Parts: sequence; C-alpha cells; structure tokens
Amino acid sequence: MSISNRQQQILVAIMAGNNTLPRLLASDEFHELTERTLQRDLNELIEQGLVRREGEARAVAYAVSDAGRINAALSERQLETIFANEERDALRYDFNRLDALRDSSLFTKPELSELDGYNDTFQQKLKTAPADIIRRERERIIIELSWKSSQFEGNTYSLLETETLLKEGIPAPGKTQEETTMVINHKKALDFSENYRELFAKNLNIQTVIELHKLLAEGLFDKGLRERLVGITGSVYKPLDNKFQIEDELKRLCELINEKQNVYEKALLAFTYICYLQPFNDGNKRTGRILANAILYAHDSFPLSLRAVNINTYKLAILAFYELGILGNAKRVFMDQAKFAAENYAI
Repeated sequence: MSISNRQQQILVAIMAGNNTLPRLLASDEFHELTERTLQRDLNELIEQGLVRREGEARAVAYAVSDAGRINAALSERQLETIFANEERDALRYDFNRLDALRDSSLFTKPELSELDGYNDTFQQKLKTAPADIIRRERERIIIELSWKSSQFEGNTYSLLETETLLKEGIPAPGKTQEETTMVINHKKALDFSENYRELFAKNLNIQTVIELHKLLAEGLFDKGLRERLVGITGSVYKPLDNKFQIEDELKRLCELINEKQNVYEKALLAFTYICYLQPFNDGNKRTGRILANAILYAHDSFPLSLRAVNINTYKLAILAFYELGILGNAKRVFMDQAKFAAENYAI
C-alpha cells in the first residue's frame, strides 16, 4: 500500500478536523489545489480503505479508517508539527482500539513478504554458523539492545561501556548507579526471556509481563501494576487510572497477542501497545521493547536490537500511536530493524 506525500497530509488534515471538502480546500496546505484534484486524492484513499465517506450530498464528511491509521506513516516533520501544538485536545485511553487491532491485519501482504525475506536471511545464517558464532551473536544482540533501550531512557552509557559492564562486570566511571542498574536489568530481562522462552511462545499471560517488568524495575522504580494516574512528557494523552481496568486491558492485550497467528503481529502489538496502555508507573516502553524481542526469540525470529534507530524517530512513532492511533511509523521502525538484523547479525 503506497500513498503520496499529499495524501499523507490529507490524512493528517482529516484527523485534525478538516474533514469536509470545503474545509480541506480552505486550509493552508491545500488552498492552491483544485477541487477535482483533491477529490481524486480522497477517492484513491477511499479505494485503498484508508478513508471512509460519511453522510450524503452537502453533508459529506470524511474519516480515517482503522486500516488508514494502521497503514499510514507520517513524516517526522508532519508529526513534529502536530505535536508542537500545545493547545491540542487531551485524549483518553480508547477501549475500542484493541478491538480494531484484533479485526485488522497489522501488516500488508507486501510487508509480510518483506519481513519473511529478512527472517529467511537471518535464519539461513544461523543454520550455517558454528555454535560458538551463534552464542557470540546472541551475546552481541543482548549487549546492543540493552545499550540502545537504555539510551532511549536517557542513559549515557556508550556501547563499549555497556559491553564492558555486561561481559566483565565493570561499571563505567562517571556514571550513576541508576544508569548502571538500568543496563544490567535489561540483560536480566533478556536472559529471563531466553531461559523461559516457552512463556512467550504460545500462551502469554499477564503474570509473565509483570515478571518481565519486575526485572527491569529492580532497584529503579515501583514494581507491579499502576494504581495512580501517570502523565506522559510531551503528550496530551491520559492513560487509564483504574488498576482493575488496567489489569483487564493487559489481559485483553495478552489474549490478542495469543490470538494473532503471525509472529510479527504479536511482536508489533507488544512493541506498541504496552506503551499505550501504560500498565506500570514507569518502564512501560522498555517493557514493550523487551517483550517484543522475547516473542520474536521464542518463535526463532530475527531480533529488534534497535541499534540503528534514531531516538527521535522512535519517540515520534510511539507518540503517533498514543495520540493519533497511527501504527505505520512504528511499523517502519520494526521493518527497518528486521532488515538491519538480516544484514548485520549471525554473519
């Protein structure tokens, strides 16, 4: 599925409330377009299932469909423009979002074919590599993921310092105890997912997710499900504040991950939805990242080390899912890292 930059802008405009033809034509982005050109773009978006038409005659309005939100990816500049508006309306947790993800394919057929190709390349290297090479590659992936995931949280450990810490147990000079603990906790969580891979293979449950978070939280912040409201820096999104609803939604997420037949969809759900649900007081994004990798590892798939991901790219992708329900940017990160794994690991 491919759409032009202008069609991406149309999706953004519709989500921002310019959801009729007159409003679109009057907006700064499209005032130079003819009505015929804009209508043609809208019709193409409708044909691809990304937009739906509502109402009749002069009352016609447009809405972005679930498929549109799942498959659309906006540029970083577009996302930055949206999130720079400090007066945008506050958003609360959408209970219908899980159902929309259940009823939709999270990857298009071409995307699945591309991911299968990356996975085949990765697996072929594993089949032909000696056992000691596979062991060292797994160690490298754990080091790189522990480093990058910690970096996303503001940790200043370098990749070399992370390697020295995890392989030799020597903390880097000038780092805080919190930074050192954060890196070590990532390795503990990844070791847990490797040693108990069966927990992530078929019947993921809420207790396994809580245990994974517990390992990441040790010595850093509160463990267990959240019992109070949390705010998200840079976002107007407000997660649930009721512990029982949080628990119910986390159970529903685990059920949906188990229902999905495709491992890439399972991992993508973990990668994004833990962040959206915010079931814990802290450490939600890192739990989502490690859970996604645990699911992939349990199914003998490529890892998402995230080594080559720009921090701003990742944060905008997650924020796009928080506030806009757009999954395409997170999918792009996912697919880019699948390609990176195929090209750089088990060599």
